Amino acid sequence: MQFSTVYRRPSKGGPDMHMHASAKQSALLDAARRIRPGLLAAGALSIFINLLVFVSPIYTMQIYDRVLTSRNGMTLLLLSVIALALFISYATLEHFRSRVLVQTGLRFDRFLSGETFETALGQALSTSSSHHVQLLRDVDTLREVLSGGIITSLMDVPWTPVFLAICFLLHPLIGLVALIGAIIILTLAFLNERVTKAPLNAAASKNLHALDRLTSSLRNAEAIRALGMGPALRAAWSETHCQALKESATAGERGGTLLAISKFLRMAIQVAIMGVGAYLAIQQEISGGVLFAASLIMGRALAPVEAAVSQWKALVAARTSYARLDRALANRATERPPTRLPPLVGEISVEAATVLVPGSQLPAIADVSFRLAPGEVVAVVGQSGSGKSSLARAMVGAWPLVHGCVRIDGNDVRHFDANFLGQNLGYLPQDVELFAGTVRDNIARFRDDASDEAVVEAAQLASAHMMIQRLPKGYDTVIGDNGAGLSGGQRQRIGLARALFGKPVLVVLDEPNANLDGDGDRALAEAIQRLRKSKVTIVIINHRPNLLAAVDKIVFMHEGRLGQIGTREEMLPALLGKTVAPMRRDVREPVEHHRTARHHHADGNHRADGTHGSAQLLNQVRQAHATRQ
Repeated sequence: MQFSTVYRRPSKGGPDMHMHASAKQSALLDAARRIRPGLLAAGALSIFINLLVFVSPIYTMQIYDRVLTSRNGMTLLLLSVIALALFISYATLEHFRSRVLVQTGLRFDRFLSGETFETALGQALSTSSSHHVQLLRDVDTLREVLSGGIITSLMDVPWTPVFLAICFLLHPLIGLVALIGAIIILTLAFLNERVTKAPLNAAASKNLHALDRLTSSLRNAEAIRALGMGPALRAAWSETHCQALKESATAGERGGTLLAISKFLRMAIQVAIMGVGAYLAIQQEISGGVLFAASLIMGRALAPVEAAVSQWKALVAARTSYARLDRALANRATERPPTRLPPLVGEISVEAATVLVPGSQLPAIADVSFRLAPGEVVAVVGQSGSGKSSLARAMVGAWPLVHGCVRIDGNDVRHFDANFLGQNLGYLPQDVELFAGTVRDNIARFRDDASDEAVVEAAQLASAHMMIQRLPKGYDTVIGDNGAGLSGGQRQRIGLARALFGKPVLVVLDEPNANLDGDGDRALAEAIQRLRKSKVTIVIINHRPNLLAAVDKIVFMHEGRLGQIGTREEMLPALLGKTVAPMRRDVREPVEHHRTARHHHADGNHRADGTHGSAQLLNQVRQAHATRQ
């Protein structure tokens, strides 16, 4: 027997909970730990690179103190050849350090990008903003810091005290001038942090808001152009974008001013070193070679500090990205080792389910309960805004529940591995979204292990096979984002085939015939009959009445709550006030179904005559009955 997997919820207060909470908080640190060997290798190369920095000062000292005094050409040649060989070694080590850091950044991206994508996907289900996209950009920011010149500057900064110590060895007065200069430039670095942090953070926040507006506008480009809304929406986006630019400009101006001061101080300090060295040389306390060597060493000592000041904006961005990523990854639920269970059969139980609208505290549905036996077909009907689509999203685990649960074969959907659960469910959303790729890719859910036979079988089950054959390249027809190049009905039928791919045990269809013509309606009805014979549990969110005759049960939603529930034979007579011929099949109803139906028929706020529903709903049911007769 094959077994599926679900994830166990840890016991409260147990040691496992603390262990996994700790693991949850260290997701980013774990990635850093994995790339530690690369950073250590780059650090080891930095040691030799910085040691080779002394080649130039030593060569200068030898030229001034030995070659010019001895006038020996052979000594000059040998010193030059040795210096050239060491410079080649320096360049080689720099090359390998750069490659090591680039590969380290790529490894960091590979270790973290998958986890970050899952976190962003989870955030996308709970909020309508585009802020979750920023998490993937944060990974890019940290990768670029690890791979670029910032990390090399940071690795060179610890050598600044060594170079300063060498200046003191050359002469205490030279060392004192160098130390004062280093302290001043470091002070400018900290001042840069203080004056640019706030505007940089504000600019990042406003850029995210501008991105939200832009993404929303481009998603509805056709409506914007057709309704002449472009100038108004452009003005709204421009206002937020200009605010972000203003904050960024403020930070850039402040940082630029401090960088200019830093460069001035560095040149002034080098002039001071030369002046002090010249004075000491006149006093015959140092040689001319020491004078020029001190200038070179001082320049090298201040170079990484000045580089850090010039790249402070990128450092602040990296620190902000790190904090945002760490917070987001720490809030993601930690998966537990799975418990193997028998294959799913499709028994559905919705128990006091309450769902909030993402990004708000408004309940989309509240205290909804019903049960479905394997193979049952249920229609969920009601007015617009009654919570039908929210119920569909909750049943497939797309929207989290704040109270109650949805169970499949007795297991809470929150306990399943999300990917495994998705492979056993079929879902057709109200707005069918197809993705850039071929028709086959979209039906196969972009799975690498999908066979052609399974793809064609899903299309045939959805009665979409003949329609796909008429496309320019059949299953290999390339479509754009959101199904560009296809009609609404074609997108819906391909979306239905995608929902049926993999022989799911539960299929949830949200307005499956919204864009279908008569042929499409007949194809949908045939698909439902095929699924019924395969004992697939089907939930249909429906506004149009032509599918009501094919269902076993009808659920009425009203203002986010369960209005009435019962079999088709029970609900249609209650609404129409006349006898409805029973279906020609034996539908076995669980005891809980009848209890729930009797409870809601007895409720004074939801009368059995259906007066709590809209007149439109009553007319739809009458039309369905007339069509069936």
